Amino acid sequence: ARGGEEQLIMFLTGFAGAGKSTCVKISQRFCYEFCRAVSIPWNSDTFLFTATTGSAASLFEGRTIHDAAFLSGLEKNISNKKRQEWQHVRILVIDEISFFTRANLEKLDRHLKNTLGRQDLPFGGMSIVYSGDFHQLRPVNCEKEGILYAGILNGIFEGRINVAIILENSHQFDEDPEYGACMKRLWKGDWTEMDIDYIITREVG
Repeated sequence: ARGGEEQLIMFLTGFAGAGKSTCVKISQRFCYEFCRAVSIPWNSDTFLFTATTGSAASLFEGRTIHDAAFLSGLEKNISNKKRQEWQHVRILVIDEISFFTRANLEKLDRHLKNTLGRQDLPFGGMSIVYSGDFHQLRPVNCEKEGILYAGILNGIFEGRINVAIILENSHQFDEDPEYGACMKRLWKGDWTEMDIDYIITREVG
């Protein structure tokens, strides 16, 4: 009645320090308190935190999406125990989505459809929050690897997003507003030569 979607497919973005990770954590806490208030069972995997890289996943004690959704192996080798784990998941969070490949996104779609038994819905009906920033330095060989960052997007990603949130406040740089303002200009593409000199002075000396 208030515009809620049966299946949420969200893109959460913003420049460095805008609070993407904090936003997801607060949402998890809200859902936990809501479930407790109305006596809905809560499992540690109700919010499944994953990331496309191991270093990003380790920041919130999550797993790589490749491990959680068995993207690295053959689908026929997926055990019933692994499939059962997904029955508790209500929200799948994928951080650093810009480093994901189109091939893995298509594989994720196929695996979740088969695991959840819903072929009629994208990703088997699983609600997903993509978190990340496409306004960074591109990874090496991203065009060759088919990484979403390369700009070769297709309907399986942007065509299915039904909510987009762009965070614009600089929470991480409250005590260093000058650096935060510089990061924001870089993110928007409004950077100047003075910004580059400033960063070199700050980071190199």
